[in-house]
Amino acid sequence: MRVWGTGIALATAGAALAVMLSGCGSGESEHDGSDGGGAKGGTGVPEPERAEDEGAASGQGSAKGSGKGAEVRAALTAAARKTGEQASYKTLQTGAPGSGRSEMLFQKSPSASAIKSWSKPSSANPSGFSQVISLGGKTYIHTDEVPGKSWYTMDDTAYAGADKGSGESRAAGYVPEFAGALAASPSTRRLGEERVGGRPADHYRGTVVVDELAAYTGPAIDKGVRDSYVASTRQQGMSSVVIDLWVGKDGLVLKSREEGRGSKGPGLVVEEYSDFGAVPAITPPPANTVASWNEYVDGLSQRS
Repeated sequence: MRVWGTGIALATAGAALAVMLSGCGSGESEHDGSDGGGAKGGTGVPEPERAEDEGAASGQGSAKGSGKGAEVRAALTAAARKTGEQASYKTLQTGAPGSGRSEMLFQKSPSASAIKSWSKPSSANPSGFSQVISLGGKTYIHTDEVPGKSWYTMDDTAYAGADKGSGESRAAGYVPEFAGALAASPSTRRLGEERVGGRPADHYRGTVVVDELAAYTGPAIDKGVRDSYVASTRQQGMSSVVIDLWVGKDGLVLKSREEGRGSKGPGLVVEEYSDFGAVPAITPPPANTVASWNEYVDGLSQRS
């Protein structure tokens, strides 16, 4: 499913770079993932007023912009946009029981993220704990491999040809993907009002058929977000997923849940969003605690 690896503190330089480029998360399956749509200068969702024209734009008879279907699409599109416009927020991500969890802080400007992940211990990461801070074109990775240092860093030059914004955008969670896919699905319904974190919220649910979403051309989901989401879901061998989304009375997305079965078996991703506009400023680690990439590699060599 849509999770971002099993840890950041790996035992070789190549593996560390691969994990850093793929992000950090709470589950067991790796996935190239989306860049989170609008986290690099937009929200990754269409303008809300376009939702009413969806049927004509998509050419799908079941997606005509009328009645309750249009209201659901408009509500989901507006919620995704408003959430994406927040200056900062926290995402708590979990997966199947025992797979681990991640706490991700997202800051829009200046673009930054701080991600902590707890997963199953491994030979590469005996503690199972990973921590990454992305800020100002640098990524800081927590390490115990360099004497006298707690972090090592790689700057933009290490990302030649790669997505330099992936850390920040992934910390924003999957709101554009999940909300957009739900808005594009004719099966999506409002189930009623529930409480999330003590707050009242409208609960939406739909079954997203991947082939149908791939053919969708309406305004409910940004084309780039759609294509990335379809590709990553197909990569997991999934033909459909069930998505739940909870939208607070203030129009912000409070929780999402995606579940499906693919070539690797069942998968589950749950994200809860909070602290909108209230995340403390993300700052780099103290300079005297940070090793360079070369110092990190030397530290690995001395321990091997």
